[in-house]
Amino acid sequence: MTARNPIPLTEISLLILAGGKGSRMGGLDKGLMDIAGKPAIEHLIERFSTHPGPLMISANRNLERYAGYGYPVLKDAVDTFPGPLAGILAGLRAAPGCYLLTMPVDAPLVQHDYPARMAAAFADCGCRACVASLNQRIEPVFSLLDTSLTPSLQDYLERGQRPVNGWLAEVGAKPVDFSDVPQQFINLNVEQDQEKLRACLASSTP
Repeated sequence: MTARNPIPLTEISLLILAGGKGSRMGGLDKGLMDIAGKPAIEHLIERFSTHPGPLMISANRNLERYAGYGYPVLKDAVDTFPGPLAGILAGLRAAPGCYLLTMPVDAPLVQHDYPARMAAAFADCGCRACVASLNQRIEPVFSLLDTSLTPSLQDYLERGQRPVNGWLAEVGAKPVDFSDVPQQFINLNVEQDQEKLRACLASSTP
């Protein structure tokens, strides 16, 4: 089968998900936690500052500080912290192009070619959603979504549903294997991960 042309990166809006409660980290705002000398979000902004499409930040706290980075800050439409999908819905609504690519703020080792790899896979799968996977297990907040899915996600949330996996299954999201770069998925869910991330950042090139 002949591969289709990847969708243009200019049409892909990047959304950094920084709107969680940080429950596993004692309520800390993980996007502002120091990792290797700077807040977690700065690692991602530096990695993707040259992305040709828009970059947006989903946040519900410290809005002025996030806005200081010079990118649009999107607040959830509801104040009950229903999880990442509320931030993703805000991103789908705000994206000026046809596609939204998500990543969590507490995973500063996201690879530079993440958008390009997802775009190529998206074009080949012929579907409206792709999701990164690691060792055959999907990583649901690493997703590329067609903005036409906005009504579907709104309906899912209005039905009281919250699991990201559940919605991705409903819309038939296709997995994209990233098992060659497992470090992309190291995050700050437990404090011990900070040391692991510092070591990886110290040994990696920007």
